[in-house]
Amino acid sequence: MVNLNMSKYSIITLDEVNSTNAYALENFHSLSDCSVISTSHQNYGRGRYNRKWISDDSENIYVTFVLKVHDVNKYPIANLTQYLSVVVCELLEDEFKLKPEIKWPNDILVNGGKISGILAESYMENNRIQGVVLGLGLNVNLKKETIEKIDQKAVSLSVLKNQNYNVVNILNELVERFFVNYNEFIQKGFSYIKSDYISRCAFLGKNITIRELNKEKKYLAKSIDEEGFLIVNDELNKEYRIMTGDVLC
Repeated sequence: MVNLNMSKYSIITLDEVNSTNAYALENFHSLSDCSVISTSHQNYGRGRYNRKWISDDSENIYVTFVLKVHDVNKYPIANLTQYLSVVVCELLEDEFKLKPEIKWPNDILVNGGKISGILAESYMENNRIQGVVLGLGLNVNLKKETIEKIDQKAVSLSVLKNQNYNVVNILNELVERFFVNYNEFIQKGFSYIKSDYISRCAFLGKNITIRELNKEKKYLAKSIDEEGFLIVNDELNKEYRIMTGDVLC
């Protein structure tokens, strides 16, 4: 992605918190736009559909970006998670020489195991969106014995590279990369990251299963459209535009 003017941001580091997203939502009015809430220990992290994000006493990255964009007709609010997924992939590629993949819409996998998850939540007031809190969990020093307890395949940087890492250094690099191109993305939308996003979607062109509202259905994954939605064909070759759900590869 092109290097453009960086937004001003501030990082607020908490020793421990239930969830950085919950903290951001509870303190939304007192936090400035582009605030970043960070902790290395999270007691009750959540993923999409209220799934628990499992952690241990090791240091990992749990971070939330407070983004006070509110006009859904003007700004690509729905694509913020996809933008962040590209940022994370670029970080893992450049700094750790890994080959991450994106599982639509925003899970990051390495060697088929989940290393990062993203959760966006809107802050609503008077039935109107006032902004978004964009949360990220990145397994940095998560221990092998903890990973083995997770109900899906997962990985961490420390397990992949057989060493522990300084989470502060990784966090600072992540935040800087996020804001370098944030303003450009907000102005141009998903088209700005489309090629970067699609190049990391390994499941395109393959048969997949999508779980939505506790129902699973098989499709052929065809493409990602201009708004970031997944285009699929069902078993009768009927085309669908998928807006929500989990891809089960």
